[in-house]
Amino acid sequence: MSQPRKAMKSLGFQGCCLRCDAPDVAGLKRCEICISKHTEVRNKMASSSPDDKLFQHVKELFSMLSQPHKYDHDSSHRNELIYQQELASMLSDKINTTNDDNLEILFEKQRSSKRLLQDLGNKNPWKDNAPSPNIARLIGEETWSEEEDIDVRNYGSRTIPSKEIEEVDRSERIGEDITLSDRVQAAIKNTENPEEFIKIKQSERKKWKDVVGDIEDILDD
Repeated sequence: MSQPRKAMKSLGFQGCCLRCDAPDVAGLKRCEICISKHTEVRNKMASSSPDDKLFQHVKELFSMLSQPHKYDHDSSHRNELIYQQELASMLSDKINTTNDDNLEILFEKQRSSKRLLQDLGNKNPWKDNAPSPNIARLIGEETWSEEEDIDVRNYGSRTIPSKEIEEVDRSERIGEDITLSDRVQAAIKNTENPEEFIKIKQSERKKWKDVVGDIEDILDD
């Protein structure tokens, strides 16, 4: 019994691998030939006529082979379909079997593996205690040069809700150029007068903003 190959599983013929007597080794020439032949079968099944009695029977057998758990009530093929499920179960148990020795090896491997961030943190001279004020000041002076003009006056300050916020100019932002969007729509609709189309769109947009503004005023009142 061999581990079903990914290609055979995707084709729906994993049952053939479970019954195969070839050694369970990846990259066998026998596997390549088998995959090629089964691909031809799938292609013939896909291109066959729905009225073809022979391929109707082939497709029925293929459904049983690819999904045996759905057809193991079939009176003619029940035993073989149950056997295929047993083979798959045996292989699954073999793959998932673990013991204390395997777990111990895994834990030891994880303990011995290098952790880059942890190693860098251990090399930090201040990992246990913070640097003194003089050293911290020296680090700050080396990090920020005198040429850099950093405004820290508003750092940590609260936002004033009553303060009027200036509208941001979004005309140069990609995807937010409304005028460009109007021109694109005019080109798509192939209008005879694109400028007039743009004016109409802008007028409609302004009316909508006015309506929204009136609603906001009503809600504020």
